[in-house]
Amino acid sequence: MYSTTAYLYQQKQQVLLLDSSGAYFDRRWQPVYAKNLKINRGVDNVILFEFINQDQKPVNISGSTITFGLISQDGTESLLRKDLVALNATYGRAKVTITEEELDVIDAQRASWSLERGSGDLWEAVFVDDYAGGRGDCDIVDSVYPDFVPSQELIVPSYQVPQPDNPNRPTTSAIYTEGRDYHSFQFDFRNGGSGFSGVVKAQAADTQLGPWYDIENTSHVWDNQMERYILSVPGNYHWMRWEINQYGSGATASVTVNESYVIGSVSIDAPGKDFLIGNVAHIDISGQGADANVYATVENGQVTGAVVVNPGQDYYGATPTVTIDVGHIERITYR
Repeated sequence: MYSTTAYLYQQKQQVLLLDSSGAYFDRRWQPVYAKNLKINRGVDNVILFEFINQDQKPVNISGSTITFGLISQDGTESLLRKDLVALNATYGRAKVTITEEELDVIDAQRASWSLERGSGDLWEAVFVDDYAGGRGDCDIVDSVYPDFVPSQELIVPSYQVPQPDNPNRPTTSAIYTEGRDYHSFQFDFRNGGSGFSGVVKAQAADTQLGPWYDIENTSHVWDNQMERYILSVPGNYHWMRWEINQYGSGATASVTVNESYVIGSVSIDAPGKDFLIGNVAHIDISGQGADANVYATVENGQVTGAVVVNPGQDYYGATPTVTIDVGHIERITYR
């Protein structure tokens, strides 16, 4: 039976706080042993610090604020700043916890680290390496965290509702997926207005030009979807894309502006078709003026009326342009 040894321990860094009282002027400073600091992305990192003086004795850090800093190696960017938490101030022991979330926004890299001590109106550097320097070396690594792989972006059709003169459903661009047996797609929706209502279906082909066929059990229906969503598709396919069938099309409306220069009434000029009952279509009003909030009511798949939640203000001049918004898939990425 094969076995291996694993070690679980916390990093401890010994650093020097100079005593400037004059008591040590006749002593030679003994260099502090300073190993490189290593920070692992993907997990929380707890780093312990022990503060000593020129005589290698503990320094009382009571009443001090000590700040840990991560700096890009070229010194041009501050990556992180965080105050230490005292464990035993009398014996100069403290820690800092760098969380997984804080490291998510910092790339793996060779960096520098520093400590600053504040006591009253005095701020001083802590010596963190064996050359009496205020910066030490730090490796931020992906050791327990997968290497970053950028997502690939699909081209999303700008018009996502099937058009009457085109029987084909709108589809995204194709993406090469051969060699993988599990596929994850992230759907991002336009913020504001209405959410997306419709159905998407994954398709596959042996070549980029097709012929394309539907992948079973991949249809997904959304009703007024606004939040990001991830869909996963198992299976091995050469090429993949998404067919989009958005609900709600063909509805138009117009507005009138009253003598107070606010939206007075909204009339539905064309009811459209294929709207879901739960799809609260937002009526966008653009032009000079602001803050109007109007939504459409839907019955039997058609827009039948409008409700003015806020008439807005300052609609001077030309009559505003009206668009019935049924949401939109803004972005699809593949990993």
